[in-house]
Amino acid sequence: MGDRVLLVQAFTALDMELVYPIGLSYLAAHLPAEHEVRIFDVNLFKEDPYNALERELTTFQPSVVGISLRNIKVARPGSMEDDFAPQERAIELIRRVLPNAFIIAGGTAFSLYSEEFMRRLPGLDVGVWGEAEERLPQLLAKKDRPWEVPGCYYRDAEGTLKYSGPPPTVDFKKLKHPRRDLVDPAPYLASSFVSVGIQAKRGCALHCIHCSDTFLLGHALRKRPARDVVDEVQSLVEDYKCNQLFFCDQIFNIPPQHAIDICKEIVDRGIQVQWSAWFNEHRNTLPDELMIWLKKAGCGLLSFSPDHVDDRMLRNLDKNFRYEDMVYTYQVAKRFDMDVEYSFFLNSPGEDARSLFQILKFLAQAKVHLGPRLRMFTLLMMQPIRLYPHTRLAELAKETGLVDRDHELIEGQFWNPGALEYAVQGIQSTAAVAYNLRRTVKNLRGDGNPVSVTRA
Repeated sequence: MGDRVLLVQAFTALDMELVYPIGLSYLAAHLPAEHEVRIFDVNLFKEDPYNALERELTTFQPSVVGISLRNIKVARPGSMEDDFAPQERAIELIRRVLPNAFIIAGGTAFSLYSEEFMRRLPGLDVGVWGEAEERLPQLLAKKDRPWEVPGCYYRDAEGTLKYSGPPPTVDFKKLKHPRRDLVDPAPYLASSFVSVGIQAKRGCALHCIHCSDTFLLGHALRKRPARDVVDEVQSLVEDYKCNQLFFCDQIFNIPPQHAIDICKEIVDRGIQVQWSAWFNEHRNTLPDELMIWLKKAGCGLLSFSPDHVDDRMLRNLDKNFRYEDMVYTYQVAKRFDMDVEYSFFLNSPGEDARSLFQILKFLAQAKVHLGPRLRMFTLLMMQPIRLYPHTRLAELAKETGLVDRDHELIEGQFWNPGALEYAVQGIQSTAAVAYNLRRTVKNLRGDGNPVSVTRA
């Protein structure tokens, strides 16, 4: 007799678009048939998420609840809750409604702050670090012996927190397709162009100092065969009526040939779908052959997250590209008539007025070249780079005394070595330069289209 298993996607960021719970769909696909499985996303119930979760728990009466803690910063607009509070309240609710349920935590946020989550949330029975497709079935079979399953945090008989040791790496290409039948994609499709995700690979070959992805997924690229990826694309289009998708790989176009193979397979099958992905900015990862196949295969948007354009900042962030590569991104996009979006940090290590001006200069040039094809750009003006555990930037912050050596970083600490006056002056000077550049672009284009700034 199997368990009733409820897989819950906890709060992501309720002031933003919905995010399809692809991780939980993968987990569900790997649970044996004797288990009855449901997926519940609290983010679908923005007006009353806690009562919606309570109704689901009461109706389904699961013996096992797995909760995916994807984000740590999940403040709800207009509420007094911030950061950790919504996650804490959700798990307390589960324990109150189902005092005898076996509660498991996992997900990106849990893996980054595992010990702190286990300490702060006594209602958790076990926490699972990292990719859990192969280990969740093992854990359900050994609920009374979690120490026999690698990658698990648990408490011994005395209540002392223990860790069962590092888990093996998942062979991504051998995993089953995620169970899409458990999650209706319709509300996600209505929410955002990037909401329904598909993974072609896991891992990242890059070394950006602020990013925690390599701690979670490693530097080695674990690629699925192109045919298998497009089998899933075809199913999403034909069986679930998904007319738009987002490849949620860390970087889609590294290596370029893998991306080309996927595009060719989509074209060869005649699949009609619009999609986007995160792309690397180095010109060698954007060859003309790839651009041709992207266009044919339905890629409607090149999403770049370069974080900066100034060569000094790019070196400090350990990026694999430079300013001339950034210029190439809008040049190649113009040649192939592709839409583009960019996102940047402000107050990167070494930031000064000259580097801030470089961002605005770049965006003005991109707007002149692309016009309406520059769909959007984001300047994170109101806060600097968030420090995540297990990143080189976090270590640098501790070495330089910006944060205490033993700080767990869960409440939110940022790379901000300058004084408050610097931040205020930087925003003011940026706004002034932006105004002048808007006028310059307007004069150059003659169409009155301003450069817009989205503050996040």
